[in-house]
Amino acid sequence: MAIPILMDALPLVSICIPTFNRSGMVEKAIESALKQTYTNIEVLVVDNYSTDETDAVVASFHDKRLRYVKNSRNLGLFGNFNRCIELSRGEFIHILHSDDTITHDFTDTCIRFFIQHPDVALTFTSLTIIHAKQKRSVSYSDKDTIIPPPEGFQLLLQERSFIPCPSVMVRKEVYSRVGNYPLEYPYSSDYWMWLQISRLYSIAFIKSVYVNYHQGEHSESHRLLFQSPAGYMDTLRIYIELISELGEMRSDFSDSLNIALHRYIWDCIFAGFARSEKMMQFSPMVIGALALDSWALVYPRTIESWLRHWMTLPVILGAWCLMGVPGVRNLIKMCIFRENSFY
Repeated sequence: MAIPILMDALPLVSICIPTFNRSGMVEKAIESALKQTYTNIEVLVVDNYSTDETDAVVASFHDKRLRYVKNSRNLGLFGNFNRCIELSRGEFIHILHSDDTITHDFTDTCIRFFIQHPDVALTFTSLTIIHAKQKRSVSYSDKDTIIPPPEGFQLLLQERSFIPCPSVMVRKEVYSRVGNYPLEYPYSSDYWMWLQISRLYSIAFIKSVYVNYHQGEHSESHRLLFQSPAGYMDTLRIYIELISELGEMRSDFSDSLNIALHRYIWDCIFAGFARSEKMMQFSPMVIGALALDSWALVYPRTIESWLRHWMTLPVILGAWCLMGVPGVRNLIKMCIFRENSFY
């Protein structure tokens, strides 16, 4: 479905920076947004009721394109994303995390791509992942790539969420159609949004520009993946909701859903052994139970797939039991599992 834009005028872009208690980081995010070579922008900082010096940091900038709004209460991560969309004035919305930065030609490159490809509803880009003092670049493809619907939806199920949230630019009209970020998924609401958009519209990867993405214990995603099972529970609930939403169309996407569910099983087993030590208030067997729930959602359609499905069950049950034995769990972690990144 084509979403036209005016070719004789530069569209306004809203670079939204939701933030909470990141006065030491948000300055660089704002600076990278204001230094874009594409100048028809507004930079909208939406402060999620911070208690630090965020307001003073924003006040240190003197640029008419910069707007600052402080919420009267904390709306949660994705509640603040929705607030950004509500307050934005642009035809295009880029939600940039307050601990990340973008290359100077980021906005210009994305807007040129949108103008050249009016059917594209969402773009995402390459990443430079920064963790401690280490950097590495990640690109979805070796070239710009347009993924039509529902292929993007299927790939997001099959390949894990390959869309880095702070790199995403979306036509505002698309948000009007698909709705807000759901608040019931505090870790994975962005994944839900990408799934919804990619079922209806073309999405595109742009290789040549980057988001500088900072990983670390300061992030909300780290807390929800390393300090509690909440992130894993989110993802399973999304798959359950998708199955319900698809209804009779589930069979059209059953292969992709099965791939997603099987991958999720192994993600849970990995987390139960390699990450559960930091989840001080939860038994690793909670994550093992999520793997078992995922197994029950798989929908095999052939005799061969049924056999493979049932052969997986004793592996899950065995891993689930071993997770509950600290000495064995640590031994398996050291011998088999290595910590990795979701990007």
